[in-house]
Amino acid sequence: MQTQSLSTRRSPLFLRLALGYVYLHFGLLKFFPDLSPAELIATQTVMAFSMNLLDATTAQFYLAILETAIGLGLIFNAFPRLIFGMFIFHMFGTFLPMFLLPEFAFKIPPFAPSLEGQYILKNVVYVATGWTVLMPEVFTRKQEKCSVGEQPTGIPIIKTTRNPERMEYEKILA
Repeated sequence: MQTQSLSTRRSPLFLRLALGYVYLHFGLLKFFPDLSPAELIATQTVMAFSMNLLDATTAQFYLAILETAIGLGLIFNAFPRLIFGMFIFHMFGTFLPMFLLPEFAFKIPPFAPSLEGQYILKNVVYVATGWTVLMPEVFTRKQEKCSVGEQPTGIPIIKTTRNPERMEYEKILA
């Protein structure tokens, strides 16, 4: 049986809290005009993606709600599947300026990113962090509680006696 060190077990917790704090902080900044350094590129991207159905103020408000909700969900580890979906949607949106607004993202497309482009490219780290902390929560099945010696339903087992001194169990997936 392998045992994990305390730091190994706590690493995803610290990653989740750090990512949650960044999302919460950036989300709260967007509730107040002219405080977010990404305000212009974020609102312009949402406006371009929505084909100008949303104005800049509305786009910024929706982004503020989205980022704040993701941050709170990460911090409190609430609704991981919903937060994962919101996170993936948001990360998709953060890379859109590279394609929809290259004049904001690059000095010389696609080789020399502007400061805003570098801000966008650092989101690769967010994707890796989000994947690390959210995937185990989202894609692990909740095991049914059962007494010792019983198997959760849905996973049939067959007892085999390859070694007469001990019984081995094989999982057979239907």
